Amino acid sequence: MKNSILYIGLSFITAFTLSSCKNDLDVLAPGEESVSVYGIINPNQSVQNIRINKVYLTDGDALAAGQNGETINYGPGELRVSLQRFVNGSTTPTVTSVGTGTIAAKKEIVLTETVVTTAGGNFSTQQRIWQTTDKLYNSGEYKLTIKNNNTGKEFTAQTIVVDSVRPNSVKPFIYHPTLYPMHGYYVVTGSPVTQQVAYIDYSILTATQFIKFKSIANAKLYSVVMRFHYIDSLIGGGTVNSYADYTFPNQKSSSINGGEDMEVSFSANDFYVVVGSEMQKKSSANIKNRRSHYMEYIVMAGAETLNTFLQVNEPSNSIAQDKPYYTNINGGVGVFSASSRSIITHDLWNDFIDKIACHPSTNPYGFCNSSGVKTGVCP
Repeated sequence: MKNSILYIGLSFITAFTLSSCKNDLDVLAPGEESVSVYGIINPNQSVQNIRINKVYLTDGDALAAGQNGETINYGPGELRVSLQRFVNGSTTPTVTSVGTGTIAAKKEIVLTETVVTTAGGNFSTQQRIWQTTDKLYNSGEYKLTIKNNNTGKEFTAQTIVVDSVRPNSVKPFIYHPTLYPMHGYYVVTGSPVTQQVAYIDYSILTATQFIKFKSIANAKLYSVVMRFHYIDSLIGGGTVNSYADYTFPNQKSSSINGGEDMEVSFSANDFYVVVGSEMQKKSSANIKNRRSHYMEYIVMAGAETLNTFLQVNEPSNSIAQDKPYYTNINGGVGVFSASSRSIITHDLWNDFIDKIACHPSTNPYGFCNSSGVKTGVCP
């Protein structure tokens, strides 16, 4: 397999292994230096990670060569990786971070390198990444610059930052045929705790429920997770907080202008089925009982470049060997893009807690009712 090439990124791995039956990919001219980059910055996160690997030629099997960490990783100190912030198209970098206490304004953030251990697969589990704990702004653009200190070669990429979905636009929509028989009601954040509309109640199993929100500017891809939090009481004493996720299919806005009505829907009964399925994956050893705690609604938004990258690299059932690829890395392959995260939380209504305790899908896992007692299956 003469002149086989290997390039990897977090999403490239899946696309490469599922959609291709050969190891040859002749896109790198002999002697040409390149990099593979996967970096999704998120101002909501405390740490930003960017993964950078070598793109190389080999006379042997590219996948076999990928098991060699020295082949796919740059050496210590070999790269200088930095971020600069631009606003309104200005060619002059603006302040990129502000420290706490004493103000520490920077024109450039220089990332530090570290080696992490990843899950096993076709490539070495030892991967070198670059990261920073400096605070990023939720507006403007960020430019990534990668410089090879040995060769002087530079690679760049730029992305628009994606702000968070406004928390007050994320509205769980509750349908209850007795209390609200016509159209249901939105859960209102900040309502007094004595009002039922401040709580989540999915106790009516046949009801179709919705989570609605407004799209934001520059974001195309949206991921919604409903996270059910609960508390494990241990046989030997003490408690452990845990959760189970209900993850919905990704949503895409029709434009990146923002303000578009977006939603996901589900049957209330599906909530219990999904939670029960998630509970099967968790150990029940040393668990005396479980107490339902609260619900968390998480909306992730991704920039258009991220959406394009993931769409192009989706697994394919086609037998065709040639697939297009997308990159916004100047001189390299991969993606440098942005995402954001918005979270709201709500307490659970007693009827809902009681149903979690007795529903056939969740009852086997020791959930207590609103009185703190384990019950049998609902009649």
